[in-house]
Amino acid sequence: MRPALRYTIAVGVGLVVTVLAAEFATTDHLITLSLVPLYSALTSMILAHKEQWLSLSRGSPTRSAWKRGAIIGGVGAFTGSLLLQASIPAGLAGYGLMILGIAGTIAEFNDS
Repeated sequence: MRPALRYTIAVGVGLVVTVLAAEFATTDHLITLSLVPLYSALTSMILAHKEQWLSLSRGSPTRSAWKRGAIIGGVGAFTGSLLLQASIPAGLAGYGLMILGIAGTIAEFNDS
């Protein structure tokens, strides 16, 4: 995918997530504004390494990979739900940061 198209889609996704969060949020305006660069960077990284993301679901994971995935998913879901109870922008930022960490790891392995 061409970089200009990827960045355009990424900024669009960042703006959509931010507008949706702003609709439901009454406070945390700085956190709401931080969602634009967070989700833009996240979407761009996912689009840049989409083949690697898709290949994750095709392999047969080992038992330790299943355990690691369950622990990460459980901790992420628990923390994200607590952040969502605090405020919607904070919850979206928490989930976005968790997925950004995953995307960064996938990009690192894909580049090496």
